[in-house]
Formats: sequence, structure tokens, C-alpha cells
Amino acid sequence: MYKADLRKTYLLKRKNISRSLYWKLNEKLIEQIKQINWDQYKMVHVFMPIAKHHEIDTFSILDYFKEEEPNLQIVIPRTNLEEMRMINILFDPIYTILGRNKYDIPEPIHGQIIPSSQIDIVLVPLLAFDQKGNRVGYGKGFYDRFLSQCRPDVHKIGLSFFDPVDEIRDADKFDVPLDACVTPDKIWEF
Repeated sequence: MYKADLRKTYLLKRKNISRSLYWKLNEKLIEQIKQINWDQYKMVHVFMPIAKHHEIDTFSILDYFKEEEPNLQIVIPRTNLEEMRMINILFDPIYTILGRNKYDIPEPIHGQIIPSSQIDIVLVPLLAFDQKGNRVGYGKGFYDRFLSQCRPDVHKIGLSFFDPVDEIRDADKFDVPLDACVTPDKIWEF
């Protein structure tokens, strides 16, 4: 399928998930997240969910990290919409104050800026992904630009409620592929 078709299809699929199924899928996805060896990483970038699009509840992941991976440093993005880029802000579960940007995405109002070069692993939002690790986002290119600025060895893990499609036909050279994708039933490695 093509990106535009996948965007429409998977936005609708997520929208049609009942609230009870949404939370069950989230719980199963967290169980998969727990299978990752987090000791090998010092700093993780976690995207903030757009609730109206039924994105994965990454606040649950932040809670898991706080309780079970206290040595893991977490950064969350703040968007610079004029420059179409993201700024990494060190997250503190007690002191970080979140606001919402014009896309209704929670983001830190202030905080310590962290260079992309310090990040070891990025949890990447997506609408769909394929069996080669290509992903489809919302089409603004924020994460592709951000990932291209990270170290070459940064680990890129997508999060999805759904299994991969066979192929994204119009993936291009500017698309940064994933290393893995966590779904409620499996961690897909590429």
C-alpha cells in the first residue's frame, strides 16, 4: 500500500478501537516493553501521545520506567513548529510541566535541552509499518528529520497496536527505517 492510503486506513482502525480494547492493547504492549533489556541504554526518547488519535499511551511507559528502570534518563520532545523540528527536553516525573501544542500534543513547557547525540534509543510513533521496518507517520516528517540527526547507532523502536503490512510502496531515501517495532503480541526485529 501507499503512505496516503495507509494513513487513512490506520487512523480509522485506531479510531474504531473501543476504550476497553485500547487499554487491553496498551497493557499487552507494556508487557512487551518489559522484555527489552533496558540496562544497555542510558537515555531514551519517548514520544508524547495524541489522545484524539488513540495513540499508544506512553504515559504508562513513563510510569514503568520510573518504577522499574530508575537509572534510565528520559527525554521527551518539544516541537518548534516554525522550523519543523523537535527539541529534546530531559523529563522529570515530578518537576516537568506539560502543556499542549497546536496539534494537541503534550510537551514540556521548559526544561534542560539534551542534544540528540546523547540519545541511545528512540520510541517512535507511527500509524503503520512494514516487514522491512519502514514506517508511516502523519506526514510532517518530524521524526525522520529528528532521527537523521541522531547518532548512526541510535536504536529506533516503533510502537504499534497492529502488525506490519507487507510493504510500504512509496518509502523513499528520506524515510529512516526502524530497527524494531513493539506490538501487543510481538517485538518485530528488522
